[in-house]
Amino acid sequence: MADRAQGNVRSLEGLTAVLAALSLALFAWIYAGFVRAFSDAAAGEQMLDARIGGYERDDVVAMLRYLKDHPDPAAILHSMYLGPELIFPLVLAGLLFCLLRLVGPAGIFFGRPIPPAGIALIFCLPVFYGVMDYAENIAGLLLYPPAAPSEGTVMLLAGLLPIIVRLKFLSLVITVILLARFAILRYLSANGSKPY
Repeated sequence: MADRAQGNVRSLEGLTAVLAALSLALFAWIYAGFVRAFSDAAAGEQMLDARIGGYERDDVVAMLRYLKDHPDPAAILHSMYLGPELIFPLVLAGLLFCLLRLVGPAGIFFGRPIPPAGIALIFCLPVFYGVMDYAENIAGLLLYPPAAPSEGTVMLLAGLLPIIVRLKFLSLVITVILLARFAILRYLSANGSKPY
């Protein structure tokens, strides 16, 4: 039984390493192949997806107007959505999920043991991140050229995109913070070397 558990942990570690390498490679491809290319083609303008601090409704409308008059940056953005962004959210969400499995969310939180529902909610965070990232990409495909959305669609998506981006980054940041917390607790615990 112990050998089987150890084999499962090794399999999970191997999958995590593969997903980490894929995430890094996809991130490098997105940055070098699309973010920088967009900035070069747009005379220094940064794509909204690269703004970690988020953006507002007016930024979305301004970007849409800009891309309508500048087909090269629009083509780069469109290619990114239909290229590496088709798999990057899935790979990163999978990596975060595997990392959570490895550190084993457990212990005390605000003086109480984490209930099973709380642990289930923690494991939903990477999935939520992936869904929000895909929602942002789909909204971009529906909004930016070569798409030709109606005025109502533009107003709806311009209002939704800033919310989606904030939820995406919030779920990512919370997941990373929880990963660090559980990894530290596991390291400091007396049984830290045993898999959960």
